[in-house]
Amino acid sequence: MAKKVNLKSVRLSDQVMDYVINFEGEGFNQKFENLVLFCMEQEESKKQRITLLDQQIAKQYKKLDVLQQISSKIGDVRSALTNLECKANDLSDLMDKLLEDKNADPELPFF
Repeated sequence: MAKKVNLKSVRLSDQVMDYVINFEGEGFNQKFENLVLFCMEQEESKKQRITLLDQQIAKQYKKLDVLQQISSKIGDVRSALTNLECKANDLSDLMDKLLEDKNADPELPFF
């Protein structure tokens, strides 16, 4: 362990004091130093983890964007098919009417 040459006095809330006291170490000074060293060691790995998670989130947003575009196109196709179905039904109704009219008057020039 490094030589301890810094003498400081700190004021702590009860909550922070309880946290430090419950950390590993023999006395308050050692517990406090162990806590700070632990946080320093964890900081880099947490930063790396955050960077990795940010990259994964960005990839998921890109996938979501692609899926939303596909969903929009599917909606457009569905709408077009529904419209086409309505037009086909209208055409079928007209054809039925023409056949009725043809049956009623065989001289009509259809078919």
